[in-house]
Amino acid sequence: MAAGLPLARSPFGGLRAFAAASVLGLAACADLGQETNLAPLISRHSAAGGDVEIEALGGMVLSRRDALTGERNYWAVRPLISNRTEPDGDRFAWFLPPLGFVKDDLAQRTSVGQLLPLARYAERELDSGFVEWSLLVLPGVYWAEKEDGRIQRAIFPLGGYVERFFSFDRAAFVLFPLWLRTERHGRTTDHFLFPFFSWARGAGGHAWRAWPVAGDNSWDGRFVRRFFLWPFFHLQENGLNRPPSERQHAWLVWPLIGRATRGEASATTVLWPFFGYTRDPKTGFWAWDGPWPLVVFQGGDPERARRERVWPFYSRYEGDGLVQYWHPWPIIQRRHETYSDGEKSVFSVLPFWRSYERRYDAAAGERGVADQRGGVERWRKLWPLFRYRSGPEGGHAAFPDPNPFQELDFLDEHYAWLWELYSRTTTVDTLRTRSWLGLWRRERDRDEDRRSLSVLWSARDYTRAGRRVHERSWLFGLLRYRTTEGEGARLLAPAFPGPGWPLQRVPTSIVPSAAAPGALPPRAPEPLPSDPATSGSSWFGSLLGGEGA
Repeated sequence: MAAGLPLARSPFGGLRAFAAASVLGLAACADLGQETNLAPLISRHSAAGGDVEIEALGGMVLSRRDALTGERNYWAVRPLISNRTEPDGDRFAWFLPPLGFVKDDLAQRTSVGQLLPLARYAERELDSGFVEWSLLVLPGVYWAEKEDGRIQRAIFPLGGYVERFFSFDRAAFVLFPLWLRTERHGRTTDHFLFPFFSWARGAGGHAWRAWPVAGDNSWDGRFVRRFFLWPFFHLQENGLNRPPSERQHAWLVWPLIGRATRGEASATTVLWPFFGYTRDPKTGFWAWDGPWPLVVFQGGDPERARRERVWPFYSRYEGDGLVQYWHPWPIIQRRHETYSDGEKSVFSVLPFWRSYERRYDAAAGERGVADQRGGVERWRKLWPLFRYRSGPEGGHAAFPDPNPFQELDFLDEHYAWLWELYSRTTTVDTLRTRSWLGLWRRERDRDEDRRSLSVLWSARDYTRAGRRVHERSWLFGLLRYRTTEGEGARLLAPAFPGPGWPLQRVPTSIVPSAAAPGALPPRAPEPLPSDPATSGSSWFGSLLGGEGA
């Protein structure tokens, strides 16, 4: 953050520092400026797109550096912790996912860390430079400091005072439930032996409760809500600030019968909540519950949703751009959603099959919609065998996939490396494949295509001065050679433990045909970086006839 809200200030900064040190220690073993593949122990490689990655212990430890800046933008010790830094400087860290996270937002000048369900820490830098902070620790400790110097403290149930806490403007308590005072929307309420006795005053007039004997929770000019011998007798009048025809009058003798009316509309319930009927002659709307929640029907008003449910055998909902069927619930689902920029169709047969297809409207921009991608996005999951996604910007496929949830990317990020035998990720101009433990890997972009099988074999294909070049490395990099188009093959110096390719990728020197679909713009050819392992100054390289790259 500007002026800095370092994560180390949060209660979880130490965890992140420890994990970062672990990654750096492992990375130092292979920091030679060349690719090394000793998977599953450790590998250092040039990822598609040019980022430099270090992977250790079969994927447990992962570090990534940006190809342009050289800055580390991601590191992880999975499944314990991970840290991602965005180009704008924002940071997000998971620890013990999904229980804990730390988030820094530079634009908002905030930092938040929490560990569910135990603790939450937040700080915010104000325009004055002062940093407000708050700490909540269950089962009942709250501590906060405000810009005016006030310290708020609460130790539940002993006592405390807080502001802007949950939905309350202010709250104070001593030996809860003996005494509690809350303030909200200008009304102050004192509770004694909560929830039995309360007295409210201020905005909206007076309100009181002697539960379960009687209570009056009214607000002058807005509503009147009373009960007697709770839960048996209730009376309400809502919308008192509206015309008489729009006010609601309701009463309930629980559980026998209750009725609510608003103008010509009425709702009646019998043996609440099991049986109920609602009708509005003005709009044609009607609804029947009987017995709820097993049987529900409603319709008649084209402006409101239509619902049919005979649980668990059949369910249908139509409204707000959504048409959804269950038959039976929750096994088979069909759903169609309509958006301003396209539509989405979903079909699932739990727990084995889930799928959706999202179609984007390329003309949405003409209607003022930001998303103008067009195209189709597809997602398929056959549990526990595989998952697959494809879309206008790329796709991903992996197997097996024992994760029972539909789409939780953070679970795949931190746990999938444990069980995925194969994964494949594509973008517009990159391809990345990886096998279990990183034994097999492929990193292809518009510049180079690199493949490797740990220790045994590695391949690198690129172009130089308009000619195609193929390099191969075998057995810890002890046998390496290069084949250049128009020149033939030539041995390269060994590069133990191999494969020894330079981490920097060589920009392509072959201009793609302008007529080719999806052709990429040409890039200016650059000289091939020197490879110390093949330099003619190496006596072993000279002996084997290696030449400088």
